[in-house]
Amino acid sequence: MSNTTPKLPGSLVNTLATHSGPINAITFSSLGGTYILTGSSDRQIHLSRAEPASSTSTSQRATATTTTTNTTPIQKYVAHGYPVLDIAVAQDNETFASVGGDRSVFLWAVQNTEGGTLRRFGNNTSQGHTSRINCVVFTGQGDSVLASGSDDTSVRLWDVKSRDPKPLMVLDEAKDGISSIVVPETRYELVTASVDGRVRTYDIRMGRITVDVLPGPVTSLDLSSDARTLLVGCLDGRIRVMDRADGTCLRAFPPEKNSDGYKNDSLRLKSCFAQNDSLVLSGSEADGAVRAWDLLSGKTVGQAVLSPAGKVVSVVKWRPGSQAQARQGLWAGGGVDGVVKIYGSG
Repeated sequence: MSNTTPKLPGSLVNTLATHSGPINAITFSSLGGTYILTGSSDRQIHLSRAEPASSTSTSQRATATTTTTNTTPIQKYVAHGYPVLDIAVAQDNETFASVGGDRSVFLWAVQNTEGGTLRRFGNNTSQGHTSRINCVVFTGQGDSVLASGSDDTSVRLWDVKSRDPKPLMVLDEAKDGISSIVVPETRYELVTASVDGRVRTYDIRMGRITVDVLPGPVTSLDLSSDARTLLVGCLDGRIRVMDRADGTCLRAFPPEKNSDGYKNDSLRLKSCFAQNDSLVLSGSEADGAVRAWDLLSGKTVGQAVLSPAGKVVSVVKWRPGSQAQARQGLWAGGGVDGVVKIYGSG
């Protein structure tokens, strides 16, 4: 096993300047992450290539001296009347879901030639969400269920296959807004984060809830690739790695609160694992930068300034690489300035 300290990939490979408002959501396509979906306060969702078509091969990347700024997406998805706050892509890449201030879950066809949504969940029923929806995920066998979390303190499960407008289930144990949901590969668990300072794990199969208490409002969740650990972002200015088996805090970033210039005490910042779970990435409220911490040592091992003007970087997302497919690992970040920057190892 190598003892080499992991590094933050710092070679800028693409810049997406397609939106006219802050970036709130970034997700890569399934099955390799060739494409990227971005959601914005401009109420639109854009589909773009993660890497420029001319720079996807190793030799072409090595000889490139300039990076591309893309101002025109491959496709725009326009139906939201309020800011788009989260996006989830189905495993087959045929559909994706989006949520935001509309209080409905929008289901789209990726190849949307006719415009408009396939379905909207919760818009024509008294059992829908009563406040903005912050997060959405696919779950269930064959992505047959959508789970949405809202400021109304509930998580609602929707049957993608059924025409019944009512939710399958309502999870209403939280005392404040739901900020994030993640789903382990088993597909029968939901892990939810709430501003009430709790992380709740619902075992749908067993009908059991496990609650972990955090020292501040929880605004971000990410699962490790083996689903054994959870990355938890809180408004106490720190990000924690927690053991899902017993709730133990294994590591906190930064090691000391407010150290290395990192700040998160008022806004929702979406952090993530990266580089085979060896790194933790997060934007900041303070300086327009994304920081990388080494999971083992806890030390800062890299920093990239996405916004020279120091505007908030609110979301980062990692795309795993593959040696077999000659695909480099990438990460994308975006925020208040409305620009998404994508970095690789070069």
